[in-house]
Amino acid sequence: MREEAMTSEPAERGASAQRDGAARAAAVLEARSVAIVGASADPGKIAGRPLAYMLSRGFAGKLFPVNPTRDQVQGLKSYPSLSAIGEPVDLAIVGTPAAMVEEVVREGAAAGVKAFVVFSSGFSESGEEGAALQRRLGELARSQGVTILGPNCLGVANSATGLIASFTTALEETPIERGGFAFVSQSGALGAYWMDICLRSGLGFSKWITTGNECDMDAAAAIAYLADDADTRVIGLYVEDIRDSAAFRRALLRAAAAGKPVIAIKAGRSRAGAAAAASHTGALAGDDVLYDACLRQHGALRVDSLGQMMDVARLFLFDSVPRGKRLAVMSVSGGAGVLIADEAERWGLELPALAPQTADALAPVLPSFVKAANPLDLTGNVVQDTPSISRALEAVASDPGNDAIVLFVGLMHSIATAFTDAIAHARQRTRRPIIVIWIGVKETSAAVLEQASIPVFRDIPPAVAALGAAVRLNALREAALAMPAPPEGRSPAAPAGKTAFMAEWAGKALLRDMGIEGIPASVLVGEDPPDSLPRPLRYPVVAKLQASDVLHKSDIGGVVLGIADDDSLRAALRRLGQIARDRRIEDWSILIEAMQPFDHELLLGLRRDPKFGPTLTLGRGGVEVELDPDVASRLLPLDAASIQEMIEGLRSARLLRGFRGRAAVDVPALARQVARLCDAFLARPDLAEIEINPLAVGGGQAWVLDAVVGRSE
Repeated sequence: MREEAMTSEPAERGASAQRDGAARAAAVLEARSVAIVGASADPGKIAGRPLAYMLSRGFAGKLFPVNPTRDQVQGLKSYPSLSAIGEPVDLAIVGTPAAMVEEVVREGAAAGVKAFVVFSSGFSESGEEGAALQRRLGELARSQGVTILGPNCLGVANSATGLIASFTTALEETPIERGGFAFVSQSGALGAYWMDICLRSGLGFSKWITTGNECDMDAAAAIAYLADDADTRVIGLYVEDIRDSAAFRRALLRAAAAGKPVIAIKAGRSRAGAAAAASHTGALAGDDVLYDACLRQHGALRVDSLGQMMDVARLFLFDSVPRGKRLAVMSVSGGAGVLIADEAERWGLELPALAPQTADALAPVLPSFVKAANPLDLTGNVVQDTPSISRALEAVASDPGNDAIVLFVGLMHSIATAFTDAIAHARQRTRRPIIVIWIGVKETSAAVLEQASIPVFRDIPPAVAALGAAVRLNALREAALAMPAPPEGRSPAAPAGKTAFMAEWAGKALLRDMGIEGIPASVLVGEDPPDSLPRPLRYPVVAKLQASDVLHKSDIGGVVLGIADDDSLRAALRRLGQIARDRRIEDWSILIEAMQPFDHELLLGLRRDPKFGPTLTLGRGGVEVELDPDVASRLLPLDAASIQEMIEGLRSARLLRGFRGRAAVDVPALARQVARLCDAFLARPDLAEIEINPLAVGGGQAWVLDAVVGRSE
């Protein structure tokens, strides 16, 4: 057993999928009676820590040590088995060897135990034999109607009740402190680090949940529970893998609807596997891209570190998130004000000019050589005129053109009280948040400000980054609640078998039958073309070699563009036929298609991902698409407004708007056309993938110039 909990795929949940995840989590976190199986008299051992922690932290419930070799454990009566306790128990903590866990759970379920926290390792993280043990453990949870957290987890803690079903070392010296921050982690060690930071920084926590191998209760269930938890205001999340993406999506939306911001770390930026090589879409929309899309679409903010998570969470916990992007910056250093302005622009924040009435109010407060501006330089004059701090803050706080005040201080220890008093007073008089950046701040000064719900940062970049991220998180939550709802039920199963890709002409014929617009007129010529050329296409045309095993035709010279007359067409047919014969391509033909004028090339990919189900990838197209990818990926379903947002978020979006005289694209019309294609794809579960590259765009029309369509076999 160890703090770094490993993860693995669980068995099919069956009836467990019908049990509400929040209720399963509540069975663990709201336990009022706890049995510790194998309880140790040594409070330093894994089996002794939970009992010692709960005894010293005042657990508001009953404790039952279970140890057949002792009459007492840590001053409490010990029982030889769970069944010997003689009364129902809410939760049992299990740290026995892996081979004994199943029998302990079976005995406990028969005795009325409702939930289990399993510390034991030696399950799926240890190989196939352990994976088989874990599958049986999950099946036992479902058949007995109990909740199992773990195995191979570090456990849980509830600061409201003193429940500490954990052996974490983060509580060896630090007392529990209640707070509004909760954490869900698939890693025990990361969970311990998070808890230590929260407790040492004074933030405290509400609930702390490490899920380990997730044979039954998973991260989605924990998030769903926290969304409804009255003690939780902000949810932190560390995930390595999502077990059930549909449940995870619903849990994130549940948190968004409850007004609970979710700040997530997703570990493991893997590349798409070899199976994706058949199309650009699979290579561009790899695992990490889709995880990123899942979090963003459902209102969660992704960060890279626990430090970033803490910075953003602090703004929410202190009610200090700006309602908009407008900042008023005040500083005792002109240089620091410029640095804050630079960082603000980087994060999409604005520094609007001060209103005339604000400038008038500041005139008698500032030195004669200082002009009222944003950023506002208070200068070192505050050392000899400390009342000016309060007057300047009051004037800026009354300005109607800002959403928050950022105040920079450096050192100034001799007048620290003047600053803390002025800032705290101003915070009481304005509804706008005040964020302090104080380099060299003494802990006593920081404590005074944070007691007044004023967050204090020790440097400029993390403070402004947190502000930008918090504003973005609020926008993500609002957008998530306006999007189409994710599918009900479990995540889609992986497509059965392999994907069989069609030749272009067959794929386009299928798209045409599905009602897809913008497919050019064409004719198909076999291996022995007729003496007379096909009609009635008008020149210019394009000729393309066709075979189900030749998907990227341009790579072998299998495309001839700009054919302008009969002689050129005959030559193109001979050339393409020779390529097919030289490469010994079987069952080939040649597609002759009308060329369409267009202004821009896009790539559109629809794919059924084994984990996330139907997805859309959209971006700049052409043969160089993988050299400099400019794409966005989202999970379906999507409406036209969401697709328009995807298009407008591309780096190349400026080109679509008519850059330097080029024709502009009717982006709303394009988004509606793409939305219809997405709906058609969702209606055909037999299709594994559709890739259109290029999707040629001109004005308000899009043309399917090349298409790869794959069916699930």
